Amino acid sequence: MIRHKYIPETKMSSCKIAFIFFLLMIPFMMVAQDEAAPLIEKLQQAKGNVKVDILNEISVVYRKSDRYMALDYARKAYSLAAGSKYLSGKALAKKNEGICWFFVGNNDSATICYTESLDIFTLIKDQKGMSACYNNLGLIAQETGKYDEALSLYKLSIDIDKKLGDEIGVALTLENMAAIHMYRGNAYKAIILTNECIHIYTKQSYKPGLMASYSNRGSEYDYLMKYDESIHDFTKALDLARELNDKYWEIKTKSNIGVIYWHMGKPNISIEYLNSALEMSDEYDDAYNIDNTLKTIAEIYSSQKKYVKSNKILQRILKRNETIENVRQAAVIMTNIGRNLVELDEIDKALGYLNKSLEITSELEAPYEKLENYRNLAHANAVLHNFRLADSLQDLFAQTYSSLFNADSIGAFRDSEVSKVDGHFAKTSAVSDWITAFASLIIILLLSVVAYRR
Repeated sequence: MIRHKYIPETKMSSCKIAFIFFLLMIPFMMVAQDEAAPLIEKLQQAKGNVKVDILNEISVVYRKSDRYMALDYARKAYSLAAGSKYLSGKALAKKNEGICWFFVGNNDSATICYTESLDIFTLIKDQKGMSACYNNLGLIAQETGKYDEALSLYKLSIDIDKKLGDEIGVALTLENMAAIHMYRGNAYKAIILTNECIHIYTKQSYKPGLMASYSNRGSEYDYLMKYDESIHDFTKALDLARELNDKYWEIKTKSNIGVIYWHMGKPNISIEYLNSALEMSDEYDDAYNIDNTLKTIAEIYSSQKKYVKSNKILQRILKRNETIENVRQAAVIMTNIGRNLVELDEIDKALGYLNKSLEITSELEAPYEKLENYRNLAHANAVLHNFRLADSLQDLFAQTYSSLFNADSIGAFRDSEVSKVDGHFAKTSAVSDWITAFASLIIILLLSVVAYRR
């Protein structure tokens, strides 16, 4: 299914949408074809292991423009390598296939591929390949909320890279570890790791890494509500993406800048960046970016009291994340749907979504998302005159809030804002606005830190 630029209040026919999408994708396909053309020419003359290596290279070229084309070349490389018993080419092909599956949201297939690749790399004692697979398996564990497992896998990867003297490999994995610390509410620890990555990438003159780390730190500054610093870092990431002609990261960064401007209370500027990101995106190739972008547009609709329109977008995102069993993102979307349903006075439906989200976020140890659920559940129960339960939820909100901000890095914010949490949980309190903004960040944060290992 194709996707077109999202234009509020505008209807477009399916034929027109398809035509526009085709035009938008032409630059992606042309760039990939230009890069792949000399490799395909070499492929015609290549034989044996050299042919396997070229097939793997072509798979990497197509990875950012056509994931299924990349997948096809990786499988061809694997089949040829298996026939000739070329184990290193076979392992690399299976890892390339896993990366393609990961990007299209199929974590189960990606896990199978990475595991098989790891087994082969281990057999031939290819430590660099082993490290990459540990990192990529950790990333899937991170995506699915298995944070302790992810950290263990990342440590295995870092230990190998340090032995090999591979500083860039260490930095790539540290980026993913920083994301986990953010999910668990430790912003300063995340920034320390990100700064370490920036130091390594600067020393190594590795611009792709710098691009990713500036984007990561932009997300971390957003969490701390240091929006000017956030925009500064995201702008540096965007400049690097354009310098490197990396359209995938250009899309990602535009979407993130749109989110920051929304957090700053500038919806018009936000929509410009979000629509620009959507213009460049393909629903299947960039599913995570699409979720982030569409969710922010849904937030803007909610702020304009267009709750039905907002929920229509959110249901689309929820369905996809439930399909791929990405429970963390599904929980965030459920919370937003529930909040909109409360505003529509559909309280029973709202309670269903909010309670389910609370159940998931409690299992995942996601304190900020849990905090938002307490707030919304208290409000919904107050509307139903269930004041005893509402008071109990309010107490849980206050306790969790106090615990988080005593332990974390926004003490001044806590001191100035916690007094505003009154017994009725006013819909438009400053605390509510901040948490709503942070709920948006939760989705984009991991997206900024997807440091898979080639």
